[in-house]
Amino acid sequence: MNWNERWGELIVEELVRHNTECFCISPGSRSTPLTVAVAKNPRAKSVIFYDERAAAYYALGHARATGRPAVVICTSGTAAANYLPAVIEASVEQIPLLVLTADRPPELLDTGANQAINQTFLFGTHVRWFFDPGCPGAEFTAEALLSTIDHAISKTCHPLYGPVHLNLPFREPFFENAANEKNFEIKHITEKKTYVRNTSFRKILPNQEIKDLLKNCPESGILSIGRVPPDSLDSLRKLAEELAWPVFADVTSGLRLGNNCPNRITYYDQLLLEDLAAKWEIDAVWHIGFPPTSKRWLTRWEKNPATQMVWISDHAERHDQSHKFRWKIEAEISEFCDQVVTELQLEKRTKIIPAKTQKWLQASAKVESLLEQHFQADAEKKEIDDFTLTRRLTEIIPETHGFFIGNSIPVRAVDMLGSGKGADIPIALNRGASGIDGLIASACGYSCGLHRPVTLLIGDLSALHDLNSFKLLADSPEPILLVLLNNHGGGVFSLLPIVRQTEIFEPFFGTPHHFDFRPVAEMFGLNYSRPNSINDFVKIYTKAVQEKKSAVIEIFTERTKNPQQLESLRQKLMKCAFESS
Repeated sequence: MNWNERWGELIVEELVRHNTECFCISPGSRSTPLTVAVAKNPRAKSVIFYDERAAAYYALGHARATGRPAVVICTSGTAAANYLPAVIEASVEQIPLLVLTADRPPELLDTGANQAINQTFLFGTHVRWFFDPGCPGAEFTAEALLSTIDHAISKTCHPLYGPVHLNLPFREPFFENAANEKNFEIKHITEKKTYVRNTSFRKILPNQEIKDLLKNCPESGILSIGRVPPDSLDSLRKLAEELAWPVFADVTSGLRLGNNCPNRITYYDQLLLEDLAAKWEIDAVWHIGFPPTSKRWLTRWEKNPATQMVWISDHAERHDQSHKFRWKIEAEISEFCDQVVTELQLEKRTKIIPAKTQKWLQASAKVESLLEQHFQADAEKKEIDDFTLTRRLTEIIPETHGFFIGNSIPVRAVDMLGSGKGADIPIALNRGASGIDGLIASACGYSCGLHRPVTLLIGDLSALHDLNSFKLLADSPEPILLVLLNNHGGGVFSLLPIVRQTEIFEPFFGTPHHFDFRPVAEMFGLNYSRPNSINDFVKIYTKAVQEKKSAVIEIFTERTKNPQQLESLRQKLMKCAFESS
């Protein structure tokens, strides 16, 4: 054993003691000491990847599901650079991630040596901490190395969740031949606990802050919920019930789908149409968690903010791009909700739902009825469109599945039109930087972290971005059903004003292609289906769920019809609103 091997063993063993469940490895020479250490540690669970980008997104999905950092390991050079998109997503979305990049020793930098680039602060401001301990040797003690690993894990979670980068230069040889092995006394390797014990505390508001909040709070308002920690959902439901305000639950919140949230205005996005929004008098807005998906939500507060605008989150980052929220509260979300509920109960407020809340609930019910009629009519047609398919999918996903939603059309369709009558299921999206890369890999990691099947809804360009990850679908321990909306291009761009300039739009924005994914599915040994109607899709999807095998269900749609579909809905909503006014 040489110094490289000793370091690799110590690093991996300490990470395992932190209950690290997932090591994502991209094979390479320079990272040999780390890879060998993972392979030899019986408690280290590893996944091997062709592509570093897919590895990082898989780790991101796994960490999103578990709330604990996953580890990515790669060699030097562009291998490390390929982690950047997922690192950015982890930073913006506050997902814990530990990046271990192998590196050339310092004497090879700026010499023209092969695969040697400057990896110092490679990820810039997108990591919570960067550290390079130098090449393994006696100067950097085992205690220092263990302490560094413990600090790195701590920095992925405190004070703000996110990625951490450790750059580890190794000199050759990466391991010793048996005849030349040295016996190192490896202290602490026999211990069962981590070398450093880190303790953190929960942010609890002083009671006076809660009293001030409620004292200045109008009788009625809006409770808006973005992405929040899953363990806070029960507390949020209690708050929603006690406060008795209309609830705007974003698709990322975990409360948008399923019948799982009191006073939820399922179709608030539709009710915030500019022509309708003026009807709604809103006295206060409490937004909890990350920003929502709806652009109408943002526009509403930019143009006409409520008297009291409060943003509650469990971190100190600024997420208000409207600049209209005048009160920022940083606290553990579940603790905040429990404190407010206690104060409301002490005030012995009446349990009668306010008239304004009733008005919102009735309006949302009318939208529900209109959408049912609209999509039922579309379901009876032969051709399938993106929105009808998405609507139907949200109705039939089983409660045994998780739901991973792609960006562009899928997330917008689910947020605007997803049914509130489906199952209560965990939901995940890479919504931080809203990229369409790495979505298949993320969904596979998410499934592994959840230990349950996942339905993945993405578009064709997203699938083209992540072709190598079809191998992850085939190898997934839990079945993943890839529902692929193929409109032969970038469907979301059809919603942009540039679409009217037809001579420019199609070649430069439409990204047209004529591919289908049957050959890809066949190459990776995946079941493949191509439904020709909504009813056909329901049968195929239901059968795929029962078969419990990963599969690709590809639906062909016309992207040029997306604007028409949304405009048709808008006109029906307006007509319904005016008839009921």
